[in-house]
Amino acid sequence: MDSAADYLRQHHPDAAELALWVRGVLLEAAPGLEQRVYQGWQAIGFVHAGAGYVCGLFPRPTGLLLTFEQGALLPDPDGSLIGDGRQVRSLPISARDDGTKSRIVEFLDSAILLGEALHGTAK
Repeated sequence: MDSAADYLRQHHPDAAELALWVRGVLLEAAPGLEQRVYQGWQAIGFVHAGAGYVCGLFPRPTGLLLTFEQGALLPDPDGSLIGDGRQVRSLPISARDDGTKSRIVEFLDSAILLGEALHGTAK
Protein backbone atom coordinates (compact mmCIF):
# COMPACT_ATOMS: atom_id res chain seq x y z
CA MET A 1 0.00 0.00 0.00
CA ASP A 2 1.29 3.46 -0.91
CA SER A 3 0.00 5.69 1.88
CA ALA A 4 1.29 8.92 0.29
CA ALA A 5 -0.44 8.22 -3.03
CA ASP A 6 -3.60 7.09 -1.25
CA TYR A 7 -3.59 10.23 0.89
CA LEU A 8 -3.16 12.51 -2.13
CA ARG A 9 -5.86 10.77 -4.17
CA GLN A 10 -8.32 10.73 -1.28
CA HIS A 11 -7.76 14.18 0.23
CA HIS A 12 -6.42 16.21 -2.71
CA PRO A 13 -7.88 14.63 -5.86
CA ASP A 14 -7.50 17.79 -7.96
CA ALA A 15 -3.76 18.03 -7.22
CA ALA A 16 -2.97 14.32 -6.92
CA GLU A 17 -1.73 13.72 -10.47
CA LEU A 18 0.69 16.67 -10.43
CA ALA A 19 1.78 15.94 -6.86
CA LEU A 20 2.49 12.30 -7.70
CA TRP A 21 4.59 13.42 -10.68
CA VAL A 22 6.62 15.75 -8.43
CA ARG A 23 6.99 12.95 -5.88
CA GLY A 24 8.35 10.72 -8.65
CA VAL A 25 10.87 13.39 -9.66
CA LEU A 26 12.03 13.75 -6.04
CA LEU A 27 12.37 10.00 -5.43
CA GLU A 28 14.16 9.46 -8.74
CA ALA A 29 16.62 12.28 -8.02
CA ALA A 30 17.30 11.13 -4.45
CA PRO A 31 16.28 7.48 -4.03
CA GLY A 32 17.13 7.52 -0.31
CA LEU A 33 14.39 10.01 0.53
CA GLU A 34 11.79 8.73 2.95
CA GLN A 35 8.28 10.07 2.39
CA ARG A 36 5.86 10.69 5.22
CA VAL A 37 2.22 11.73 5.26
CA TYR A 38 1.65 14.74 7.52
CA GLN A 39 -2.13 14.92 7.72
CA GLY A 40 -2.07 17.87 10.13
CA TRP A 41 -0.01 19.87 7.62
CA GLN A 42 -2.01 18.37 4.72
CA ALA A 43 1.29 17.48 3.09
CA ILE A 44 3.71 14.77 2.07
CA GLY A 45 7.13 15.35 3.65
CA PHE A 46 10.50 14.08 2.46
CA VAL A 47 13.28 13.19 4.87
CA HIS A 48 16.90 12.46 3.97
CA ALA A 49 19.09 10.28 6.21
CA GLY A 50 21.89 12.85 6.38
CA ALA A 51 19.98 16.08 5.81
CA GLY A 52 16.82 15.57 7.88
CA TYR A 53 13.50 17.00 6.74
CA VAL A 54 14.26 18.52 3.33
CA CYS A 55 10.99 19.42 1.64
CA GLY A 56 7.28 18.80 1.45
CA LEU A 57 4.50 18.74 -1.10
CA PHE A 58 1.64 21.01 -0.09
CA PRO A 59 -1.50 20.81 -2.25
CA ARG A 60 -3.42 24.02 -1.68
CA PRO A 61 -6.51 25.56 -3.29
CA THR A 62 -4.20 28.10 -4.95
CA GLY A 63 -1.94 25.37 -6.38
CA LEU A 64 0.76 22.87 -5.54
CA LEU A 65 3.76 24.05 -3.55
CA LEU A 66 7.05 22.21 -3.12
CA THR A 67 8.27 23.75 0.11
CA PHE A 68 11.91 23.60 1.19
CA GLU A 69 12.61 23.66 4.92
CA GLN A 70 15.77 25.76 4.52
CA GLY A 71 14.62 27.50 1.34
CA ALA A 72 15.73 30.97 2.44
CA LEU A 73 19.33 29.71 2.32
CA LEU A 74 19.10 28.06 -1.10
CA PRO A 75 20.62 29.67 -4.19
CA ASP A 76 17.77 31.11 -6.25
CA PRO A 77 19.22 33.41 -8.92
CA ASP A 78 15.98 33.40 -10.97
CA GLY A 79 13.74 34.20 -8.00
CA SER A 80 11.68 31.03 -8.47
CA LEU A 81 11.06 30.49 -4.77
CA ILE A 82 8.28 32.35 -3.00
CA GLY A 83 7.89 33.29 0.64
CA ASP A 84 9.28 35.92 2.92
CA GLY A 85 9.75 34.08 6.20
CA ARG A 86 13.10 33.60 7.88
CA GLN A 87 13.52 29.97 6.80
CA VAL A 88 10.99 28.34 4.47
CA ARG A 89 10.57 28.98 0.74
CA SER A 90 8.27 27.31 -1.78
CA LEU A 91 8.48 26.47 -5.45
CA PRO A 92 5.03 26.76 -7.06
CA ILE A 93 4.42 23.80 -9.38
CA SER A 94 1.92 24.15 -12.21
CA ALA A 95 3.30 22.02 -15.05
CA ARG A 96 4.86 18.64 -15.71
CA ASP A 97 7.68 19.50 -18.07
CA ASP A 98 11.46 19.24 -18.38
CA GLY A 99 12.02 22.79 -17.13
CA THR A 100 10.02 22.17 -13.98
CA LYS A 101 11.76 18.83 -13.43
CA SER A 102 15.17 20.46 -13.80
CA ARG A 103 14.27 23.21 -11.30
CA ILE A 104 12.96 20.66 -8.79
CA VAL A 105 16.15 18.56 -9.02
CA GLU A 106 18.42 21.61 -8.70
CA PHE A 107 16.65 22.84 -5.58
CA LEU A 108 16.49 19.33 -4.11
CA ASP A 109 20.21 18.72 -4.65
CA SER A 110 21.03 22.08 -3.04
CA ALA A 111 18.63 21.43 -0.15
CA ILE A 112 20.19 18.04 0.60
CA LEU A 113 23.73 19.45 0.52
CA LEU A 114 22.67 22.32 2.78
CA GLY A 115 20.86 19.96 5.17
CA GLU A 116 23.91 17.73 5.40
CA ALA A 117 26.10 20.76 6.15
CA LEU A 118 23.68 22.01 8.81
CA HIS A 119 23.44 18.54 10.39
CA GLY A 120 27.18 17.93 10.22
CA THR A 121 26.81 14.90 7.94
CA ALA A 122 28.34 16.40 4.77
CA LYS A 123 30.85 14.14 3.08
